[in-house]
Amino acid sequence: MYGIVGDPVEHSLSPVMQNSAFEKLGMDCVYIPFRVASSVLGVAVKGLRSQGVLGFNVTVPHKTKIIQYLDKLESHARNVGAVNTVKTVENKLVGYNTDSIGVVEALKTNGILPSDNTFTILGAGGAAKAITHALIESAPRISVLNRTLERAHGLRRDIRRRSGREIKIGSLTRRNLERELHTTDVLINATSVGMKGNPGNIPIEGDLPQDLVVFDIVYDRCDTELVKQAKRSGCRIIRGTEMLLYQAAAAFTLWTGTKAPVDTMRHSLATFGFNR
Repeated sequence: MYGIVGDPVEHSLSPVMQNSAFEKLGMDCVYIPFRVASSVLGVAVKGLRSQGVLGFNVTVPHKTKIIQYLDKLESHARNVGAVNTVKTVENKLVGYNTDSIGVVEALKTNGILPSDNTFTILGAGGAAKAITHALIESAPRISVLNRTLERAHGLRRDIRRRSGREIKIGSLTRRNLERELHTTDVLINATSVGMKGNPGNIPIEGDLPQDLVVFDIVYDRCDTELVKQAKRSGCRIIRGTEMLLYQAAAAFTLWTGTKAPVDTMRHSLATFGFNR
């Protein structure tokens, strides 16, 4: 049996999705989650390499540190500077970033073409970086708002250096956000606000523009406060499970060379209470 081995925390839904896909296609594979401490990451990678696994996933806080233990990076992962999926190719470990694929596919599946829309992204961490790099080649305008402005400056410098494109940045304040909301088509929350352990609020007062699309990459069985606010305002909503689903489907296809059974993977999420 081949091993598809991940490093997610205990609440990860990756094993649910991947194993349902293997079963659907009759593949003799299994996805097993392991918790790996940062201090033994290199040892863990060495062990996976020795077992000849098809590949594995990487979650925070290892998405950057993992790079030093890999043999090669796919160009997009190199630009983002983070890896969430590793594939074994001719006994070499190659790093990919399918988070970027996940957000673009989630948008397109919901009828939103990056080239036809402007975006405001909240946050400037790893997720925001992957999303910005995924959209920068086609989106006509991207604004990034972050509580720590220096981090947003760092993301702008990185985007400029790697793509030659420019993004607008600002502090994540109520005033700045409300100004952006009136000139943007899609709002993407790439912060941890709304995640378990961080139930804070995005600084928005009152209703959101009704024609705004709200994409909150945080996923939970219950709606985040941002999603609740978007619902009250009559906005279109894309939930974080959509990005989760499509990044997992992209990883499945990388590992197996077979198109992922997305409907089966989506159904596996629904059985755990994560509906579209």
